[in-house]
Amino acid sequence: MRLQRLDLNLLVALDALLTERNVTRAAERIHISQPGMSAALRKLRQHFDDPLLERIGRNLELTAKGRALAAPVKSILSQVGELGDQSADFDASSARHVFRISATTYGCEILATPLICRLREVAPLISVQFEELSADTADRILDGQIDFAITISARLLDKMQAYEEFMRSEKLFTDEFVVAISKDSAHTAKTITFDELCAMGYLETRFGGSIAGISEQLWRQQSKQPHTCGWLPNFHLTLNTVGRTNMVAILPSLLMAMQGDRHNARAMPVPFEMPVLEERLYWHRRNDGDPGHVWMKQTLQDVAGTLKL
Repeated sequence: MRLQRLDLNLLVALDALLTERNVTRAAERIHISQPGMSAALRKLRQHFDDPLLERIGRNLELTAKGRALAAPVKSILSQVGELGDQSADFDASSARHVFRISATTYGCEILATPLICRLREVAPLISVQFEELSADTADRILDGQIDFAITISARLLDKMQAYEEFMRSEKLFTDEFVVAISKDSAHTAKTITFDELCAMGYLETRFGGSIAGISEQLWRQQSKQPHTCGWLPNFHLTLNTVGRTNMVAILPSLLMAMQGDRHNARAMPVPFEMPVLEERLYWHRRNDGDPGHVWMKQTLQDVAGTLKL
């Protein structure tokens, strides 16, 4: 693929362009100017005699050659990184990097603020960009477009089976489910029975509009279900709607502890068995030898360790 005559800097630029599919974001990814990245793209196009990125509608898409280059280039750079002294300390206090994390709004709600505050204290030049968990999150981990995903394993299960050899994961934190109900509801008891719950209007959360949550999956296994009045794309919107209506939902207890009062909602025990909500941290195994990535993973785990049910 004619990679032998490219210097390392152009290979790094090529990887950024093929990953981001956007000149500005590619420049930000490797901390060079946009004109510098544009110049690199011109050299790369000349070298490969191919546009590599071509405009389709409002977006830039990879050409066939660009798609063919993406995995080999990433593999070469990963191997080059392994040649360095990976035992060297990572100096977070002076390192400059942007880490991208895909998570549900709930995951962002729980972790984003304490993580950013921690970074400001110990790594002021390191930034973090959160994005919504989506159906293609596993693909984006594989392509290098995101560094970490935070989710329950079930939401990535289909892709995880296909990509298992490339992925790593560890438990990040656990939570439990509760029934959320408005403080103004006519139901004033501290508990609710299964039949009472089924008789009330119910709100369900489907992440990204298509990824069913644990509660929705478990309702399908029950002898009867409540009438679902609406599906909302994240827990935050579901909680907000619960607090303003006579409807109920099943939500994580950490979110209720943080946001319940603000949204005029209180928590009750779920009247049937629910599994523990285990949020896991996912990443690509090629990053295991990257000291910066390892440091960020540990920082995420340290922040998650401060969470209290």
